[in-house]
Amino acid sequence: MIDLSLNEVETVSTKAARGAGFSWGLAEDIGRAARRIAVDDDKWGVAMLSLAENAWSFAAPDPARAARWRKGEADKPAETPLCPIRTAALLLDDPLPASALPLAIIGVGLPIWLDAMLRRSAMRVARPAGPVTRADVVIERRPEIGLQPAAGRRGAIDERTLAALNSFAARTYVPESERSRVRGAGGGRVDDE
Repeated sequence: MIDLSLNEVETVSTKAARGAGFSWGLAEDIGRAARRIAVDDDKWGVAMLSLAENAWSFAAPDPARAARWRKGEADKPAETPLCPIRTAALLLDDPLPASALPLAIIGVGLPIWLDAMLRRSAMRVARPAGPVTRADVVIERRPEIGLQPAAGRRGAIDERTLAALNSFAARTYVPESERSRVRGAGGGRVDDE
């Protein structure tokens, strides 16, 4: 096992999320959420890898579904698991009225990510928050908001999981070329700066 600082957890997760196809803004949100997961759970790396590997298979909440949530109407199931990241972003960017909570959402993929994303908001996932691949969740108003940053731990990860996350992160790198080296990219032959 390798112990990473919480800053390293956030950085590795942000890069892996971007390499998995999330926008830079969502990738940064994922990095912060991974940090929150690492504080509570030694399986943060497995959760991050599962998110990166399955990112393409999740559906974003469609406008009609989001409108039903805002009205407090019952959710309807969909064939494709709902993206926990895009769902959280929608709920955070355009909070639901108090009358719409608690809200039952059907078929959320990897709900641990929805929980981690909502953790510093006025909402929380009431059930489930564990490491399941797809579940129905209930979003409710949080009685109090914990504004303390996640600190005080390190994030343990096994070497194979870290290598897999780094392979996702490597997708964000610009391929090297002679032209880029001539223009000053990289350290060159002598890197004494």
